[in-house]
Parts: sequence; C-alpha cells; structure tokens
Amino acid sequence: MKIGENQLKYIDMVITVADGAGIKCQAGEFSLLVDPPSQRKGNLILKTRTELPIDSFSSENIIWGSGEYEVSGVRVHGIALPSESTAKTVRSIYAIEFDGMRIAFLINVSSELSEDMIDGLGEVDILFFSADAKKIKPKQMVSLIKQIDPSIIIPAEDSAAKILMEEMGQRVKAEEKLTVKKGDLIKEDMANKLVWLTTK
Repeated sequence: MKIGENQLKYIDMVITVADGAGIKCQAGEFSLLVDPPSQRKGNLILKTRTELPIDSFSSENIIWGSGEYEVSGVRVHGIALPSESTAKTVRSIYAIEFDGMRIAFLINVSSELSEDMIDGLGEVDILFFSADAKKIKPKQMVSLIKQIDPSIIIPAEDSAAKILMEEMGQRVKAEEKLTVKKGDLIKEDMANKLVWLTTK
C-alpha cells in the first residue's frame, strides 16, 4: 500500500541503527532503509555508496544518486559528493521530507561539504552522521554539524557516537531505538541533541 503525505501526518516514527544493517525509519506501515544489506526490503531505500554498474539492484524505490525524487509521498533530495566518487563508485548524501520532518543522511563522509551542499540539505530536524576519522578531524565534524544545525544528531556508527560525545561534551547512553514525531521536536525546542542508537 502506498502511503501519501496526508496519511503520514505526525505519527510516531521508530528509528533504529545497526552496524552492518543500516538505518531504519518506520512510520506506520512505511519503512525507509538507508544502506541496508541487499536482502532487506523497504518501501524506500537510499544508498549513500553505490558500486557501478547498478543493474543488479535497479528499482523505482531504490535511490542511489543526486536528483529530486518522490516515492509514496516522501520527497528525496540527493546530493552528489564528486570528491568522494570515482568511475566505479557513486557517493551521495540525502535530505528527505518524511511525515513533517526533514531528515538528512551524511554517512561516512570523507570531505567537508560546500556551502551549496549544506544549503541543499535545508533546515534539518534529524541528522544521521558519520565520517572517516582519518580524513576529517573531530573538530571539523562538529563544525559541519553546527553549520547544518539539526534538532537531533544520530551517529550512524558506534565509533562516531564516541567521537561526537567527546567533542560535543554530551554524555549519552546507548539506546536500542528512538521514537519521535514532529510535534516532539517543536514542543521540546531541541537543538543539536545527540542520540546514540545501537543494537550492541
């Protein structure tokens, strides 16, 4: 069943993150997966790293690059990372409009973003973030996050959580899931709140 925007209005979204299993955002019967193992299925799948050629997984609900898309009422803005892409690999970041929230995915980035890229993400409610610590220093990671200025920051990997806790001075305990909706963010007036999700 396709779920339109009006059907997805401000219901609870359940978010989970697992090393090696990707990110899952579930709102009602609609599931969004980011970088899942190939056998996992969802209504919408985003791939931040894509090995070419792509014929083996081509599908209308799998998005793997730059551009504007809409799947089941969910709007997706894909932004290419040219400095991290090669002739064999496409790297992308995304911002989506999902049930009244704008969610951005910056996964394992290895270079700083240009002002145009940051502007393209828009006003972000929830930011999923991880970076290559060998190429981007912790202070640069935090500087990038503060430029985006999300309400909630969710590290996409446990290693990223530990770096950000140290650099941002936020001590948080690992949780298995986060349940949130747009109204929660407005009511609590959150800003740059770190949430650590892990299945370990």
